Amino acid sequence: MDEDRTDRGAGGGPDGHAGSKPKWQDLERLPVVGNLREEWHWVKKGIEEIIRLDPYVTYIPEDVYHSIKSGESTLWVHPDIFTVTSITTDVFNEERTLTIWLAWAKKRGTKNAAYHMPFYEEVARRSNCATVEVRSIQTPVVDFFTRDLGYEIADITLSKRLGD
Repeated sequence: MDEDRTDRGAGGGPDGHAGSKPKWQDLERLPVVGNLREEWHWVKKGIEEIIRLDPYVTYIPEDVYHSIKSGESTLWVHPDIFTVTSITTDVFNEERTLTIWLAWAKKRGTKNAAYHMPFYEEVARRSNCATVEVRSIQTPVVDFFTRDLGYEIADITLSKRLGD
């Protein structure tokens, strides 16, 4: 079978593929760099939901908008999800890291991460990154990434808000 061909609807997985990784040529099913102005109406709603669910978030939607608009971060969109990524360089070893610091899906529990992580790993490789990081406060997400996707917990930050 042709490696570049994708048989839609032929497999048993939720994306029509029988457990296979996505093909890079299947562009309509992979995230693309979003036009911030055109996508903001729904992206902002997702960011507002994330802020409501995470008491430790310090940004507001406009901060995210500025980070993307200034080129510090990249907005990736798919019909069902958006993510925001940034690339940082370690000051000690100069290794580059692609960090997914915002991710939102219209429908939860559909394993969007499992389907799209190979895409983001390829983005990291093409950007000369040595590492991909995903940030989440949700224990089920952390469990899924470590158990099913081969990620390791590299850092655990414990926070306590101090009263007056």
